[in-house]
Amino acid sequence: MKHTVKRFAALLAALVLALCLSIPAFAAAPLVRDEMGLFDADTYSQLEASAEAASDGHDCDVYFLVVDSIGDTDQRQYAKDYYLANGLGSGSEQSGILFLLAVGSRKYVTITYGGGVTAFTDYRIEQIEDAVVPYLSDDDWAEAASEYLSMCADTLDFYAEHGEPLDVNNDTSGWPILLLIVIGVPMIIAGIVCGVLYSQMKTARLKTEANDYIGAGLKLRVQVDNYTHTDRVQVYDPPHEESSSSGGSSVDSDGFGGSSGGSF
Repeated sequence: MKHTVKRFAALLAALVLALCLSIPAFAAAPLVRDEMGLFDADTYSQLEASAEAASDGHDCDVYFLVVDSIGDTDQRQYAKDYYLANGLGSGSEQSGILFLLAVGSRKYVTITYGGGVTAFTDYRIEQIEDAVVPYLSDDDWAEAASEYLSMCADTLDFYAEHGEPLDVNNDTSGWPILLLIVIGVPMIIAGIVCGVLYSQMKTARLKTEANDYIGAGLKLRVQVDNYTHTDRVQVYDPPHEESSSSGGSSVDSDGFGGSSGGSF
């Protein structure tokens, strides 16, 4: 009986120890992965909180990975290998988006996987990189990460609210400015031109007869209009191919979406 109790106690202790050891493993899964110590403690905590808030409730994890140098390795391949080797992503599909910043190599790339491919279209990823890369060029790493996380949060919120990803055919964020440019600017230019022309018309007077516009030195006694012919010109207008671009996400043979990246 004593041996049974001892065995049970030993087994229970082993289970408790295994559980305690497993808790740090689950806890040590940061979304902001600063592998070169780029951010100070306060900045890192803020960015990690933003990444968690962006990912929460969307079944799609948002990662920001910082490394020093990747040498001559292609940044997209490096990011894909890292994603799979570290078992990143949410759920069985490992859904997520990862932005790789290789500071020493001055390279960047965005990759998506699983549900992240659907939530982040090529159009939206291009927008995100266009907003983030200028900060990278200025070595403003914290602002680059913050902008990336913020735009990812907006993208996932849009997908959850509308049931479709933010794409070229449903992005209305730039319409007010576009309308102002397309309508407002031409109206202002036309108003200026008309004002200048009007100011120059000081001696013009409305005439009641056509001959009044000919001048005093020329008088036509006989005026006859004869119809001669009509010129008809035919111009061949070949059919135009419709654009094949309809938005959506491009996926490679490994199931990853995203961009090809670049340098900054």
